[in-house]
Amino acid sequence: MSLSLHAAKALLDGGIDATSALNSALERVMLHASEEDYAELKKSFGHAMAGVLAATVDVALQAYPELKPDSDAWQEIARGCAARRACNKIE
Repeated sequence: MSLSLHAAKALLDGGIDATSALNSALERVMLHASEEDYAELKKSFGHAMAGVLAATVDVALQAYPELKPDSDAWQEIARGCAARRACNKIE
């Protein structure tokens, strides 16, 4: 796959946004889940997040390793994407 830099950045941001959204959903689900369901739900969401990361972030970073965000940048991307999603301003 030959990605442009802009496509890789969009893929990276989208993957970070998707995993952040899944994490937020998991947090809400866990407020209402039984103790018996906790481990299975956490494992299920973990598999989903791993799949999203493999299909998005890993692909973007394979094409452009210099895009690898540090933890602060990762959180900033997640916050920005979540804010745009909340306002229906996805580009």
